[in-house]
Amino acid sequence: MDKVTKIVEAAATIAKQLHEGQVDKAGEDYFSGHLTSVASMGKTWQEQVVGYLHDASEDTPHTVEEILTMLDEEFSEPLLISDREELSTALRLLNHRSAPDRERYIRAIGENSLATAVKLNDLTHNMDLSRLPNPTEENYNRVERYKQEYNYLSKRQIREH
Repeated sequence: MDKVTKIVEAAATIAKQLHEGQVDKAGEDYFSGHLTSVASMGKTWQEQVVGYLHDASEDTPHTVEEILTMLDEEFSEPLLISDREELSTALRLLNHRSAPDRERYIRAIGENSLATAVKLNDLTHNMDLSRLPNPTEENYNRVERYKQEYNYLSKRQIREH
């Protein structure tokens, strides 16, 4: 197995352990429903790893550093310092608790290409109301907000490239 596959699989293993017993808004297992969908949309190994781990520091008692240490242990070797910093920055930005409000949270994500790519994948999955058996008005309102955030981030991403 190559190194890239091994690190992505390590991230999946960590995500599955950390989110065990959690469900998404559709009542599906959070790992197999949401996280696997977001990770599978990733175009690079970094996007896939962050896709699996993007909610870990938000939805579990673990810090980003603890999660990356778990990743090192599962991967059986430490990440390169540059890779660890890149993943750490994106994971910190993707934790909405790190920002004072939603607008500043999205703007901060828009300043980082890895966080932007993963958030676009996250929003894509979250906007798919076909996952919900009976979408409510609240669900539709949330999707409208997600669409605005998606448009903002996709414009930021286009400017970078």
